[in-house]
Amino acid sequence: MTNLTKLALLALLIFTSGHVAQAQTLKIASVAPEGSVWMVEMRKAAAEITRRTEDRVKFRFYGGGVQGNDSQVMRKMRIGQLHGATFSSGELGDYAREAEIYSLPMTFNGQEEVSYVRSRMDDQLRQALEEAGKVNFGFAGGGFGYMLSNEPIASLEDMRGQKTWVQEGNEMIYGSFKSLGISPVSMPLTDVLTGLQTELLDSVSIPPMVAIVLQLHTRLKYVTDMPLAYIYGALIIEEKFFSRLSEPDQAIVREVMEAAYDRLDKASISDHEAALQALQDAGLERVPVDSAEPGKWRDRLQASNRELATSGKVSQQAMDEMLSHLAAYRAGQGQ
Repeated sequence: MTNLTKLALLALLIFTSGHVAQAQTLKIASVAPEGSVWMVEMRKAAAEITRRTEDRVKFRFYGGGVQGNDSQVMRKMRIGQLHGATFSSGELGDYAREAEIYSLPMTFNGQEEVSYVRSRMDDQLRQALEEAGKVNFGFAGGGFGYMLSNEPIASLEDMRGQKTWVQEGNEMIYGSFKSLGISPVSMPLTDVLTGLQTELLDSVSIPPMVAIVLQLHTRLKYVTDMPLAYIYGALIIEEKFFSRLSEPDQAIVREVMEAAYDRLDKASISDHEAALQALQDAGLERVPVDSAEPGKWRDRLQASNRELATSGKVSQQAMDEMLSHLAAYRAGQGQ
């Protein structure tokens, strides 16, 4: 064998060994059930990433909450058992206080306001997560949370005695419900259906399409006709694991997953309306509220929102900026 041939083989060995060393399988947890639009879209994106990186980057998804509740998933991410997960806005606040502001209750009057504010602040919130070491690919809207219950709720008075679910660890929503004079019941999202079946809960505040995906609507009878809070979610990957990918592969993952989350986000607007109608089609009765009632809820909840900012549980600066954009939109400057 000539020296030239030996050198060529050595170079090929080094080259291919480097590529094998770079191969990574990213383990991702999600509460979204298999077959849901979120899992389908993420799996589709993962397949494209694997193809474009020539098998150097693969994903292994654990859907349906099989990896445990949010606190368990976060712990597994810290110790490396998982590399990432999907979280809703309430849990994202554990990583960056700015990430919770869109979900402050009774802040937005509709999707148009949400879209206006998000177009001006999404990049800022994403950057806050990146600075916290959490790689993310944009936000996918989940629609507005509505009160779903087994007794009709048309007023604050009707809330008395309600065993209303709050996501475990979500101090923002817990404090908001306390401000309404009710005692919320805290538990993981994965346990809510069981909570309804065993009567530990008799009401939940949740986006209609999430309620349908998790089959919560099968245990409830009414939906109060008043949106309470905007909910969104995101896929995050720990930067310490993401950085193990080569820069070209990182770019491919970002490009493909950002496109997937953009599709999910755009589809969420029509999906939300369809899910709200689906609740009625499934037999849930829509409960109207008196025109004066939203103002009563809003006064109490916005006072709670200000307390959250003052105490440092959400970003005061980000909240002020959001409210400034809302004021501009409502004054007609953003239309």
